[in-house]
Amino acid sequence: MKKNSRENADGASGQAGCRSRRLLLLERTMYREGCTPFTAVFPLHLVGTLQENRLRNALARVQAKHPLLRCVVEEKTNGPCFVMRDQPAPIPLRVVERQSEDHWQVETRWEWTKPFTQEEPLVRLVWLRGDGVHELLLLAHHCICDGHSGIHLLHDLLRVYDEPEQELGSYEALGTVEDLVPAEGLRDRKVRSQARRNVLILRTLSLLKRLLPHKPAAPQVAPEQIYFHRWSVDRAAVEGLTERCRAENTTILAAASIAFMQAFRDVRGVKALNKTYTMVNARRFLPQLGTDALFGLVPGVPLLMKDLPQPQEMGAESFWQRARSVKTAMTAQMDRLGAGLYSTLLTLEAMHDSYASMVTDTERAAVARHVTLSNMGRIDLPQQYGDFRLERIYSPLVMVSPTPANTVVLSSFGGVMEFAIISDEHSLPHTQATAIAERAMQILRAVAPAQERHAAVAAHQPSAMQVVTT
Repeated sequence: MKKNSRENADGASGQAGCRSRRLLLLERTMYREGCTPFTAVFPLHLVGTLQENRLRNALARVQAKHPLLRCVVEEKTNGPCFVMRDQPAPIPLRVVERQSEDHWQVETRWEWTKPFTQEEPLVRLVWLRGDGVHELLLLAHHCICDGHSGIHLLHDLLRVYDEPEQELGSYEALGTVEDLVPAEGLRDRKVRSQARRNVLILRTLSLLKRLLPHKPAAPQVAPEQIYFHRWSVDRAAVEGLTERCRAENTTILAAASIAFMQAFRDVRGVKALNKTYTMVNARRFLPQLGTDALFGLVPGVPLLMKDLPQPQEMGAESFWQRARSVKTAMTAQMDRLGAGLYSTLLTLEAMHDSYASMVTDTERAAVARHVTLSNMGRIDLPQQYGDFRLERIYSPLVMVSPTPANTVVLSSFGGVMEFAIISDEHSLPHTQATAIAERAMQILRAVAPAQERHAAVAAHQPSAMQVVTT
């Protein structure tokens, strides 16, 4: 990534020892005042030996690579800013003695409701230390870390723990709009004109909304009401589904999207699901953003829901026809997103004065009648290291408080595919999440090749974790 030390309107400063930049609008809506949990969690299961001093040294190396990990958030006249410290507090490491196979889920539930302190980095690590068996929980605030960033942090952490002499490299850009959008994009008349039109439209809609009668505010979702429900399928089932998707000229994401859309409708009724989205890795449209740079913004695109069958009426032939249609429509939506991403970023940065109303609208949002799929894909990390083996990467999770939301996360590692549903008891009772998981797997099992129908997709084992009050 290119170095950037020039002053700019976003609050970046070239003053030695005091570089800073204003949070982007979407970062602000996630950070709030620092008191609202919006935490991404990346859980690892390792077998072997770990040493605390080497783990702390590895964290220090990772922190030295990323400028945002040496920053704190401070309130300035132009809004909250990332401010770099000359001597930043180290990334916190909490060590607990491992009690059981499911202990990591209890610690995750406790950690993701806990805000980051304002004097420490927006990343922390928990080590569940056992006798030759361990879990590591990497927690990061979503305003600086999407799923892609989290996996890169894990890659670097394990790499320099295993081989301390390895160089990680470094970069200086803090992620201003100028770091994301090339100069020719900022000067492009079409981009700037579209941004101005977008701002005018958004301000007009906001004014009209204020003139309409206010709907009663929905009950606010407390962090303690949010849960995750996770399960996995084994290598044989994943290979069978992958082969069938390839034969049908579609993707795992498209197939899973159809299965979960239908499962939500089957369990909750047709009117309980109005929209379905999938998250997009924006890096593919931001060539100036380094592949390993921290970045927390994840745009979404709507998925095609046209002509879904009535509940309980999903046949294999119609399933694959719809999966192909979803893949085609998804590709087109992503292309449109990429074409307009520069103007979207400029639009949002012109709307900082609407921050308060955006937060209010979010907090007043009704019970979610949509589902968002986040596909991490195949996580490409080595499994074997000098003193330990990375046995498993559990499904990455994200705390979505206080926004009502239903999120399904997909990922795979070592041939095993992980799923997780994240929601709250008000939007989606945990019992219904369990039923949706069962129904989605039932659909995928029914449309998979005949020889795979009795593979481990049928024997998936959802986590029995319940909400833990902290």
